[in-house]
Amino acid sequence: MMITAIMWREKMILSDRDLKQIIMGQGVYLVNPFNIEDLQPCSIDLHLGEELKTLNGKSIDLTQSSYKLKPHEFLLGSTMEKVHVPFDLMARVEGKSTIARLGVMIHITAGFIDSGFNGNITLEIYNCSDREFELFHGDSICQIAFETLSSPVETPYQGKYQNSDGTVLSKYEGL
Repeated sequence: MMITAIMWREKMILSDRDLKQIIMGQGVYLVNPFNIEDLQPCSIDLHLGEELKTLNGKSIDLTQSSYKLKPHEFLLGSTMEKVHVPFDLMARVEGKSTIARLGVMIHITAGFIDSGFNGNITLEIYNCSDREFELFHGDSICQIAFETLSSPVETPYQGKYQNSDGTVLSKYEGL
């Protein structure tokens, strides 16, 4: 089947050069606050925010002390940074290999970020190792990569997590 009505443009992950140009040259905020030292070859490092939460909503304040994530323990956390995804991009949050090599997952399956999203990214943190892993406020915990779309979206994200502030529990209605 040939699609002739739509003009396709090449989709690609943005490089450090592209990210720097968008942020510094065009003044578009993708990650706020942005530190040039967090710019990687094709991603931007993000940092662990102030609060962790259990699934039942109990808060753990990382500004007071670190937290030792026990083996096979699951918590929610969030990025310190707010993320904004323009209408012609989408983003993906990925764990960092250094942390993954210790048996800690930073997001389970929710790494896709729709075009138009604004807010903190909630992270699903799971320690699948047999050792404790210490979490600190401000840890460089994950990375975000931005990818171009074939065209700007017609309907930007307006879902239940729009304008997320901090760690947000699931809003799944089947619970």
